[in-house]
Amino acid sequence: MLVYPDEAGASETISIAAPVGSTLLGLSVGQSITWQVPRGQELSLRVLEVIRQPEAMEEYHR
Repeated sequence: MLVYPDEAGASETISIAAPVGSTLLGLSVGQSITWQVPRGQELSLRVLEVIRQPEAMEEYHR
């Protein structure tokens, strides 16, 4: 789950401030990236679902 930095830290969350998080921003459902992690391992990350997009909501005031 892609989250704001103050919400990151829980299992399976990625901060939008992290390099991989900012790379995922703007992708649509079904799109994916390959990301190299320490020790040379590559991960394939795919957008499965967009639950909510605060920036697209009228009441967004962050």
